[in-house]
Amino acid sequence: MGWGRMHKFYVMRGPQGQIETVKVGGRTMVAVWPDMLSALRYKTRHPELMSFWTVPLDRRLYEEKFLDTSGGRTRFFLMSSANPGQEIERGRVLDASEIEAELYPEIGRRALERMRGATRSAA
Repeated sequence: MGWGRMHKFYVMRGPQGQIETVKVGGRTMVAVWPDMLSALRYKTRHPELMSFWTVPLDRRLYEEKFLDTSGGRTRFFLMSSANPGQEIERGRVLDASEIEAELYPEIGRRALERMRGATRSAA
């Protein structure tokens, strides 16, 4: 993210570096919030998350935790910010390509695929 740009996605990171997940349709997905305020509202209704930090999903975090070196893709779920208490019911699956388009606006899709391949071979 360049200076002056707002972060578009947020996640919750626990004290041991774990990332908050949600189970949707039997699948575990990384919970992603569209803004800091909706993430904080969710956290107040879920006291088990009080030890978690709400952090922007930036390039560094994405590359550290989610850029899959095996060729697979992490599953993300965009929590709804419209109705507190209905984040999951009104949320939607968020494709990794949507996150990558936000984090790497200057890089095309093919370049991102090459970057994943380079990360895989370096692992």
